[in-house]
Amino acid sequence: MSNLRLIIDNVHDSAVLTATSEALSIAHTQRSGRSYPWRSVDTSTQVIEGTLASLTYLDAIVLYRHNLSAAATVRIEWLNDVGIVQDTGEQSAAELIPPPLLRLGVDPWGASYNDKIPVAVQPYWITPDFVTRYRITINDPANPDGYIQIGRIIAGLSFSPRYNFSYGVKLEWVEQVEHRRTEGGSLRSIGGGLARRLTLDLNHLSDADRTTLTTELVKRGQGADVFISAYPEQGGIKEIEHTLLARRDANYAHTHDFYNNWQSSLPFLEV
Repeated sequence: MSNLRLIIDNVHDSAVLTATSEALSIAHTQRSGRSYPWRSVDTSTQVIEGTLASLTYLDAIVLYRHNLSAAATVRIEWLNDVGIVQDTGEQSAAELIPPPLLRLGVDPWGASYNDKIPVAVQPYWITPDFVTRYRITINDPANPDGYIQIGRIIAGLSFSPRYNFSYGVKLEWVEQVEHRRTEGGSLRSIGGGLARRLTLDLNHLSDADRTTLTTELVKRGQGADVFISAYPEQGGIKEIEHTLLARRDANYAHTHDFYNNWQSSLPFLEV
């Protein structure tokens, strides 16, 4: 099993972007606001390209808060000055529910776990390489919305600690709802919205891993977005539910508890 992966520096946010079509601007994928997605004008093949300021080492592209259907495919290419250095080919955009878990007569054939939770996310972990550009090609001609939409794109090099987080991981779905009772005794619910809160305890940090977390997380501050994949490449609802774009929900701290070992608790709140 792969350990926790964090993308702390999202180079997509500083890339120069182009897209095949823009009913809503592709630059919106560089912003955290949920009200600002990129949207195509139709369901024809869409190509998004990001050009970086310099040669950069990358190993991941993530499509976050997308509307891609279970039939959609995504192809990602790493490019540098000499051409294509990595090509994923066409990959599925959905985590399909396998037949043993598919509820016949309840779930439609081809149902995906992406449809089961409010946030559609699809990470693509790619052999790391030095690139100056990346290209994302999306095919989803049967999308029922009549357009293709992505809220956020993450591109970067993941950090993975040598020793994984400890047992006791807590994931909370925070609902922004307030209950009030009327004079007649009826219960009214006010508000809405949903965000995840995830707390990870790294109780066996090496000095090198502690140094990376200190320099990267503190430098960017609590206001910076961090992509978290607690169970990367494990598949199913377990991976999707514990994959989110978030910000630290507390000051960064660590404890030097014994020789050559450090501890740090990292609470995150989804953006």
